[in-house]
Amino acid sequence: MKMTLESTLVLCDLDHLFLNEEGNLPQLLRDVLQLFGSRGGRLTVFSQRSPKAVRSLLGGVRLSAPALVCGGTLAYNFASGSGQPLCSFAGQEDAVLRKLPSAVGLGIALQMCDGSTRVLRMSDTLEQHLRQEWTPFLLSNPADIKGEDVLRILLYQDKKQMPLVPLLEKTLGDAAAMLHPERIAPDTLVLTPNIVTGTAMLNAVCPPAGWSAGELTVLADCGQMLDLMKLAGHSVVPADALAELRLAADEVTLTDHDTGSAAEVLYRLVRSSEKIG
Repeated sequence: MKMTLESTLVLCDLDHLFLNEEGNLPQLLRDVLQLFGSRGGRLTVFSQRSPKAVRSLLGGVRLSAPALVCGGTLAYNFASGSGQPLCSFAGQEDAVLRKLPSAVGLGIALQMCDGSTRVLRMSDTLEQHLRQEWTPFLLSNPADIKGEDVLRILLYQDKKQMPLVPLLEKTLGDAAAMLHPERIAPDTLVLTPNIVTGTAMLNAVCPPAGWSAGELTVLADCGQMLDLMKLAGHSVVPADALAELRLAADEVTLTDHDTGSAAEVLYRLVRSSEKIG
């Protein structure tokens, strides 16, 4: 069955498929997004970034369903300005939040359920990320943070050789084994209290906007979207995606992630719709 604009919600990996090396939307993609939207295309995004950073990057691009931000731990509806947390550190103030490691060159930030970013300890790398990713933040004290308000803990290391996992095991003790660590960049380690399943993300995006799983097309280029790919009606990855993503995808684009794979898919949807019409 052919995908059409009217029957398809496209969920795209913003960070890897929309942005260039400078962290901006290329003009080509802006033009394709404008064309896609003007023809009635329906879009939402997945991002590691906070809601405000995502909104700044997308500008006037309208989203037709909640966006999965903060690495899929928050489903955020930009139309209403509200979010649905898909996990939290509730009850882990003393075991985790008050015991986070303090080391030279280690920055610590929290992504919150209200979409804000709190910085507990600044570092050169953390400051660089905040600027590059257009992320507003507040300086905070761990003692003032409630676990129920925290989605993710982000650790930024100035030195690549810093042994973060052993450091966490030493400072957090048994609590470290209960957390889910994931490296999303060479200098960034993310901690979540549990893995957010593809089913949880799907249910937070599609039903609230009136879509079914079969009407969802996922454009992915990160491992966190693998479960979503398997649940969606159609999935697409760029030609240079990780092997596990290419094996799971229904389609692999002709172009790489940084040479127009997202524009390729969106433009093809527009052209297919014109031919059907």
